[in-house]
Amino acid sequence: MASGAGTDRRGEELDGIVALWDSVDQRQWDDLLAKAERPPLEQASAYGAAVGRASAYQPVPVVFMRGPDPVALALLLEWRFPGGFRIAKLTRGPVFLAPLSELEREAVIRLVKRRYPVAKLNLFFMTPELPAGESSEALLRNVGMRPMVTGYSTVWLDLRPDLKELRAGLHMKWRNQLKLAEGAKLRVRSGYGGAPMEWLLARHDQHRKRRKFRAPAGAFVAAIADSGRDKRAVQVFTAYSGSEPVAAILTVRHGRAATYYVGWTGLEGREKHAHNLLLWAAIEKLKGLGVEWLDLGGVDGLHMPGVSRFKLGVGGELVTLAGTFL
Repeated sequence: MASGAGTDRRGEELDGIVALWDSVDQRQWDDLLAKAERPPLEQASAYGAAVGRASAYQPVPVVFMRGPDPVALALLLEWRFPGGFRIAKLTRGPVFLAPLSELEREAVIRLVKRRYPVAKLNLFFMTPELPAGESSEALLRNVGMRPMVTGYSTVWLDLRPDLKELRAGLHMKWRNQLKLAEGAKLRVRSGYGGAPMEWLLARHDQHRKRRKFRAPAGAFVAAIADSGRDKRAVQVFTAYSGSEPVAAILTVRHGRAATYYVGWTGLEGREKHAHNLLLWAAIEKLKGLGVEWLDLGGVDGLHMPGVSRFKLGVGGELVTLAGTFL
């Protein structure tokens, strides 16, 4: 991965864990990420490359080895300044590829933290892919990190059960809305970019700006699609009433997981519950492609109660992370 970050701490070891900084290309990173059970989108190479194209931050990959085996990886984002000062972020990482002891997990985080010594006025922010709770907070405090922001919540849906079982797991109201959508004579098409993606992202941006809510800009979503090695990893599902599109969603595949990333629906789409139909179509398609986990994205009952109820209605696992630490 051409981050340009150098290899100034490649090979540093702690408690049997060795950190190899900036030592893999995009293909190698994608192959490693595919070994993780449910890797988050923010740790995908396409996401890091898109950030690098859209901002001053550049992706810096690090692979952690225990003997000859890779056991964890983390994709950081670095903003470098003259004189060696850096601002770095690690979002939803590290990703663990093998069971590690508490001491080894602590070593992984310490090795990342050592890259940004406070004595040189570096700033390092970490939002780890660790569950909220006393054990995660204790681990992070042990390595000298202090909490700054409370935890992010999302819903992970396990796609490994068969479709009949997944449908039975839908909340009753959600399943009834899906039945109504299936009877509403909506037609669903899926594709990879082109006019359907442009249609969705234009409406997504209008909605985002009008409602002033935090969401990825359409240009950034398009950059993810353009930055990945697999040009079919980003998929758009569009619902049509007759020949007119009334709603659409976009998913991103990364390793054995995928993320429901962007969606938009108009009045007719809402009345006909098009989003239920689209998400179910995405579940069927992704499962058929071998995807094992679907990340439904942020859940915020205070600021987005309707969206949160919709995501929770799919019947997945609500997960709250430990938060952001400095």
